[in-house]
Amino acid sequence: ISFIFLLTALLSGCASPGNPDGGPYDETAPKVVGSSPQYAQLNSTKKKVEIFFNEFVRLENASEKVVVSPPQLNMPDISSSGKKITVELEDSLKKNTTYTVDFSDAIVDNNEGNPLGNYTFVFSTGEKADSMEVSGRVLNAQNLEPIKGILVGLHSDTTDTAFLKTPFLRVARTNSAGDFIIKGVAPGKYRAYALQDADGTFTFSQKSEMIAFTRKPFETGSFPDARPDTVWRDSTHIDSVRIIHFTHYTPDNMVLLAFLESHQERHLLKTERSVPDHFEVYF
Repeated sequence: ISFIFLLTALLSGCASPGNPDGGPYDETAPKVVGSSPQYAQLNSTKKKVEIFFNEFVRLENASEKVVVSPPQLNMPDISSSGKKITVELEDSLKKNTTYTVDFSDAIVDNNEGNPLGNYTFVFSTGEKADSMEVSGRVLNAQNLEPIKGILVGLHSDTTDTAFLKTPFLRVARTNSAGDFIIKGVAPGKYRAYALQDADGTFTFSQKSEMIAFTRKPFETGSFPDARPDTVWRDSTHIDSVRIIHFTHYTPDNMVLLAFLESHQERHLLKTERSVPDHFEVYF
């Protein structure tokens, strides 16, 4: 009887359900551990970019957030699988050109959705990689509200007709605050435009497309700069303050006011000349 009682107690204990401990909550963003080609690789001939991470990752709204410069007329194939993200370019590579793949905050870890942040991959088909940046904000001209997701591009041809005939040299998209950063820019003189590109041509081709532009050309520039960075021991005590040195790129405060052109077209209806010295024109 004692043996049966002991066996029953053991079996009852083994069958008791329980909730396993899942461990601490993951708040760490994924980290890049390698790539092919290498980051900032020169003389690259690969149209396929593979980026490797330390954990499983996925892409959120890649078609809206990921932007390739120079702009691609054929949509690149962007996908994630396990710990890898792949970008396959369909357009032919241009010679002596810096390519940037701006992921914005589209890369997140697979389980908790922690974003990597504003990550941009760079490679060049030439002997150098251009590193200038142009940044600013796009606002609606009617109410000065920020415009999210609008395309912002650069032209080195500073004539007014370039916006109508030639695709942008470099592009970026605005975030929820209307801010943009165009990276991989070569030193030189440019004009900047914002465009709600309805047909994917990277040119202003339809009156239904909202547009903005800089009135005058500008030149890119850079200078060494520094800023303080505070390290907090906890929420109330400062551990240390250090100086972070960085390269400051200009222009960095550009404001583009976007608007829609009038859709109304004027047509000549008729002309009348009822008396010899007077005529009327109706539209």
